[in-house]
Amino acid sequence: MVQQTQPGPPPRRRPPLRMVQVSRVERLTPRVLRVTFAGEELAGFEPHGPAEHIKVFFPPPGQDRPVRPTYDADGRPVYPPGVERPVSRTYTSRRWRPDALELDVDFVLHGEGPGASWAQRARPGDAAMVGGPGGPFRLDPEARWYVLAADACAVPAVGTILETLPSSARADVYLEVSDEAEHQQLESAAAVNVTWLHAAGGQPGALLEKTIRALRLPDGPGRVFVACEAAVMRDIRRHLLFDRGLAGEAMHTHGYWKQGVANHPDHDLGQEM
Repeated sequence: MVQQTQPGPPPRRRPPLRMVQVSRVERLTPRVLRVTFAGEELAGFEPHGPAEHIKVFFPPPGQDRPVRPTYDADGRPVYPPGVERPVSRTYTSRRWRPDALELDVDFVLHGEGPGASWAQRARPGDAAMVGGPGGPFRLDPEARWYVLAADACAVPAVGTILETLPSSARADVYLEVSDEAEHQQLESAAAVNVTWLHAAGGQPGALLEKTIRALRLPDGPGRVFVACEAAVMRDIRRHLLFDRGLAGEAMHTHGYWKQGVANHPDHDLGQEM
C-alpha cells in the first residue's frame, strides 16, 4: 500500500518589493524629514486603512540601489552569492497619491540608525525598495469617541487616523515629543483636541503613560490607539485592561520600538496580555 503524504502549508505569499526613487525631501520639524518616493513600480500599491506599516529597504554602503531578492519554494528570500542584503526598517505609509504614484514616508531623526542616517543623506533620484503595506488600524462605525496616544515615532500613524475619521467622530489626541519645535499641523474632519506632551530629557514614554493613567475616558463605545516604546505600551495596555476594564477589542496597542533593541519586530501588539 502506498502511503499518502499530506501536502504541507502553501508557501508564504510575500508582498512585492517595489523599487522606488526619491522625488523630494522636506523637513517638517528639526527631527522629522518627509521623503516622497515615486516610480512606476508603485502602480498597484493599495492601502487598506490608516496607520499601516511598510518596510523600506536601503542600499548597503557602496551600492546605488538595494538588490531585489528572489524567493525559494518556502518563501524565503534568496540573494546572489557575495551580495550584501539591504537593511530594512518599518515606517508608516503617511500619504499615498495614486494619480501621481507618490508615497510620503516620515523619518524621525533619533540618532545614528540605518533609516535616519539614510534619510538625512537622501537626495532626489536616490533608490530604495518598499514592501507592504499591512496592519491597518480598523475604525469602528459604532465608536462615539477615539483616544489616540503616541510618541514621536507614531505621530505619522496618528496623522493618518485623524485624516480618516468622519466629521461625526470625536478624538482626543496625546502626543509625546521632545519640545514645541516638534509640533506638526494635523488635519481631520472630526472634532479633535490635540495635547502635545514635552518630554525632553525624560524617560521615553513616561509622560505619555502618566497622562493616560490620569485620563477620564468618555462614556459610551469608543476606541483607543496607543503606539510607543514596547515596554511603555504594555504598561498602558495592562492599565486599560485590568484597572479600567476596557475590552481588548476596544483598543489597538503597538510597540513601535523597544529601548536597547536595534530592529524591534513590527507586529508587536502586546496581545499576549
